[in-house]
Amino acid sequence: MANEAKKPRKLFSRAEKPEEAEIQPVVTASRWGGWREWVNIILLFVVLEIAVLSIEQAHWITPQPSLSLVLFLSVLIVYAFVRIRIFGVIKHVLALVIGLGVVLWQTMALLTPPETVSRFSHLLDIFRSWWQGSETLLPGDEKIIFVVFITFLTWVIGYLSTWFVLRRNNSWVAVSLGSLVILFNVGNLPDTYYIYFFLYFFAAALLVAVTRMTGQSSKAWRIANYSGRSLLYLGVSLLCITALAASISWITPQARATGLQDLIATRLPWQRDVLGSKFNILNAIPSKQALSTASTLKDLTFGESWNQGNDIKYVVASERPSYWRVNAYDTYTAQGWTNSPTSKNFLEADITWVDNEGLTSREVMKYAVATEINTDVLFTSGGFISADIPVHVNTGAAGDIEAVTALRILSPGERYTITAYVFSPTEDDLSGAGENYPDSIKAAYLQLPPDFSNDIKLLSEDITREFETPYEKVTAIIDYLAQFPYKLEIEAPPEGTDSVAHFLFTRKNGFCLHYASATVVMLRSIGIPSRLVVGYLPGEPGKIPGQYILRDKYYHAWPQVYFPGYGWIDIEATPGSPESYVSIDTPFVSSTTIEESPEWDAWLGAPPPQIQNITNIGIGLLPGSETSEAELSFGAKLGRTLLFVFSGALAIVLLIGLIFVIRSFSYRWLWRVDRQKLAYDTYTNMCKLAAMVGLAPNPQQTPLEFTAELAVALPQEVEALDYITRAYLINRFGGRRGRLIITEEAEILKARHMVYHTLLQRLGLTRRFFGKR
Repeated sequence: MANEAKKPRKLFSRAEKPEEAEIQPVVTASRWGGWREWVNIILLFVVLEIAVLSIEQAHWITPQPSLSLVLFLSVLIVYAFVRIRIFGVIKHVLALVIGLGVVLWQTMALLTPPETVSRFSHLLDIFRSWWQGSETLLPGDEKIIFVVFITFLTWVIGYLSTWFVLRRNNSWVAVSLGSLVILFNVGNLPDTYYIYFFLYFFAAALLVAVTRMTGQSSKAWRIANYSGRSLLYLGVSLLCITALAASISWITPQARATGLQDLIATRLPWQRDVLGSKFNILNAIPSKQALSTASTLKDLTFGESWNQGNDIKYVVASERPSYWRVNAYDTYTAQGWTNSPTSKNFLEADITWVDNEGLTSREVMKYAVATEINTDVLFTSGGFISADIPVHVNTGAAGDIEAVTALRILSPGERYTITAYVFSPTEDDLSGAGENYPDSIKAAYLQLPPDFSNDIKLLSEDITREFETPYEKVTAIIDYLAQFPYKLEIEAPPEGTDSVAHFLFTRKNGFCLHYASATVVMLRSIGIPSRLVVGYLPGEPGKIPGQYILRDKYYHAWPQVYFPGYGWIDIEATPGSPESYVSIDTPFVSSTTIEESPEWDAWLGAPPPQIQNITNIGIGLLPGSETSEAELSFGAKLGRTLLFVFSGALAIVLLIGLIFVIRSFSYRWLWRVDRQKLAYDTYTNMCKLAAMVGLAPNPQQTPLEFTAELAVALPQEVEALDYITRAYLINRFGGRRGRLIITEEAEILKARHMVYHTLLQRLGLTRRFFGKR
């Protein structure tokens, strides 16, 4: 019985000539698709929903349309169209019409038109006003164009992505479109939203892998389920892509090609006009990131509070402390400050700005700034000379500089270097400056609103009656304002009330903007040209001399007064106190008075910084400093943690993957299946593998003789060896060529696996992976 059990299974005879059984596919599909198709659709929706959800959770506008519902409807419509027999072009036209209907439905749901106008008519009025560039929109209507755009974009992305997945089994369209959306969206959000970027990459990798497996399964229709090897490849691919996504997800949204951006901004100046035009519908959407641009600084209104945050905005490396100016205002209104039309003058990098004024007591200084926010406004301390990046020098009606802006928005971490001149006059110099003001300066900087309160002028004249020189009058007004308590949060003045008048005569307390505004307005009322500027106080000392850390709470407003022969001089109007962070005791702002503050004692005994080569100064947070760890953002902490965790996992996966790849390429020939000559390939590959272990057949041996010799070396595989050899002989010499029936294929594949595995075990580790074929 034992011998009978070991007897090889009898092969088919030539007389039997069985019909080759065709392998029928496993039919799992119905009219509404098979389970694989539904898996693809669900994964597709999840991928796009992550991108859409990142937009919805950002709350760019309030109220906002339901983009998730729009995406769901677009996917559902495409799925129905794929299953319904309609001419292709008609399907796309119908989808476009339905999409426009959904967009109108979502948009009109957000409108609040006047009672006498329908929602649709109001929507048409909004489009007409937007196209014509008029400013007759009601509050909130300026965002409707963005609603239409983002809703229609969601529909188009959902439609195209679903169509390509269902009709072409191509998920790359969906992944590409979704990537553009999430990169643009997350790149303009705080770093707490970077988790969407990571989730999207993971889901997108899963979608690509599954759709690829589905495509392979549809080609190899004999396979009813996914193979184990496919699932292994899927798992390894997902782990690799996940590790890669985790490693770069915290930096990719902020990655910038700064050189290319500078080139575009310099050579294509019209692109800034496009960004500021009516066709840039994103202009109506408020920023979600810390942002300081020329557009956000255009108007300065009196609010109920002032900046109090502890976030780092800039880090400056300079040879001396200074007040860091970002913008100057020349026009006062009862509600705040604004600028009259300015001239924008392009200046190449490292080119000196021409200044025709014959100013005295000037010293050149150089400083570098590292931005920690998105900004296009550059610091100007004293008088601007040049910058190491291309800039626009914005000049006012009098020809003096009001702001210096970059040609593009600088991202956090970018740096620039400024060369400027600073004034070093003494108080006696300023007292003797006189009142010989240029006509252009008087015309621009003595402006007051038509309804200006005469009480302010009377008060100013009364305060300065006993003083003769402009500097003495400046000092007298500031001394008068110093009696008002400093207060960071106040109650807003009644509507229609002049804010400066309310500060001087009613409230009599406030923050820096009120002190500076009152000083400028009072000086203008008595004929002294002055203007309001905003920027930052010197900041706090860094770990090395010359490093100044500027936090949000150091944002400040102060007046500048024009002195003939010296130009614009910084004046401190806010009384010094711990709440105001103002540390100087004199109105005149200079490096000397700033350095007298006790906070700079941390640098006592240290050599003065040398700024000849500004790159030698450590700009940014120094490693190991108290703020370096505390100030790390959520995205940086998450990214760093994920980077360490997944870097180790990635190294392991890459090592294992390398072994699998080498093994796969080394023995890919061994496991290849050609159903037309399966028996022949199995025997010949067995001979090659046997030769690798020193059991090569002799030229004079017959297949049966060789098999008998091989059976001596591999006694446990006698039955499998006999089956492979007999199948080879019948296929080669018995006239039974071509494909075997399915049961015979299964037997020979089983025998092949047993023999090959045993032979491979006889190879050493090195020969197994790197041996010749």
